[in-house]
Amino acid sequence: MINHNKLSLNFGARFALFCCFTLIGFIICGFFSFFATSIWGINTLSLRISTIIQDIILFIAPAIISSIFITRLPADFLQLRKFPSLKFITLTLLIIVLSIPLMNFIVHCNQSITFPDALKNFESTLISMELENQKNINILLGFDSTSSIINLIISILIVGVLTGLSEELFFRGALQNIFRTKPMSIHSAIWITAVIFSALHFQFYGFIPRVLLGAFFGYLALWSGSLWLPIIAHAFNNTMVVISTWAINENVKNFDINKIGTEFTIESYILIAISAIATFLGILILYRHSNLISK
Repeated sequence: MINHNKLSLNFGARFALFCCFTLIGFIICGFFSFFATSIWGINTLSLRISTIIQDIILFIAPAIISSIFITRLPADFLQLRKFPSLKFITLTLLIIVLSIPLMNFIVHCNQSITFPDALKNFESTLISMELENQKNINILLGFDSTSSIINLIISILIVGVLTGLSEELFFRGALQNIFRTKPMSIHSAIWITAVIFSALHFQFYGFIPRVLLGAFFGYLALWSGSLWLPIIAHAFNNTMVVISTWAINENVKNFDINKIGTEFTIESYILIAISAIATFLGILILYRHSNLISK
């Protein structure tokens, strides 16, 4: 719970301050990214350095610095003081695994969106952006050039752990809690943050599932009272993607988790239905064991 008596500045000033620090971080990251690619070109090393700098300067730094200006209790504001129970963590990770077929189906539906003829040029631009982004992700992971276990561990640490930590500090820790200090419902704060979270990934064909994922992370922070739970969930989700990509490049058969639930057979639809029910029940159990119920 955010103690409004411990907050300094009004909502407009808090939000403006956060945006200002974010803009400064964006400019610094742009400079370092340009510097890295100018020296090493667009390769695994330069993209990894740029990603680490981005996570620290663009996401972590604005969240922490803003919270220091906003309140005398920045750790409480960012919900970092409390750690979730093992039961909460286990159930959360189980929900993510159970939701894979359902989320894959939603991803496929999002990717199947087409535009009218008048917007075909816009659609082509979105597709080009998507392909370019996927190309850069493959370069960042480095699996096209080498698929060693060490390379996998490095990718998990950067794309899984660091990105999960930095993005949750920025979006759920700082931005969502800044919105919560404005007279609006907590649900509005969670969903507005989720939309911004998805939009800033600049991937239209993953927009809807990322909004849902962002909202899930937001409710995890609300129900547990701890930012560590969405951090763990985010890192776990990203790590599954990294491992799946690595396994595909290693030609491990039947390990592409992105295809589960997208075969469009009777069995596939049954699996999606089971995934949807299991996910709903898991979230319901999580809510019933949350701090909101126990208070």
